[in-house]
Amino acid sequence: MASYVDNSFRQAVMMNPAERTQQDLEIVYSYLHGMEALSNLREHQLRIMCETVRYERHEANEVLYYPDDIGSCWYILLSGSVFIKESMFLPRSSFGKRSAGSLRRGCECIVLEPSEMIVVSPASVANFTTVTPHQATAHRFIH
Repeated sequence: MASYVDNSFRQAVMMNPAERTQQDLEIVYSYLHGMEALSNLREHQLRIMCETVRYERHEANEVLYYPDDIGSCWYILLSGSVFIKESMFLPRSSFGKRSAGSLRRGCECIVLEPSEMIVVSPASVANFTTVTPHQATAHRFIH
């Protein structure tokens, strides 16, 4: 697997989210800020996300999730590729979001080659609708 993921970003996002320093959070923010998959988020929403995202690496031919699995997170592919419903997803793609009205995945996701990804939990996404910009300053980020 050829990985084009910045090493400082990889190290920061691999850390336990609760142990990330201000510098780690800024590194994660800088990397995620340029991703099209997250371009619809406001700055404070993205900063909240930086506090909770985590890193995973999966091997080729691994089933990442099955149709009946509960959708407990979604993903942003950093390197490698995955296959879902007759479509291949490449780096910087997001995938695995739940369908409206369903907690189940509804399809299978197969890792085609060794792949790195960011895992986003619904809890961090739920915060996007409940946190105001003023409340965001209460988070660990320094603006």
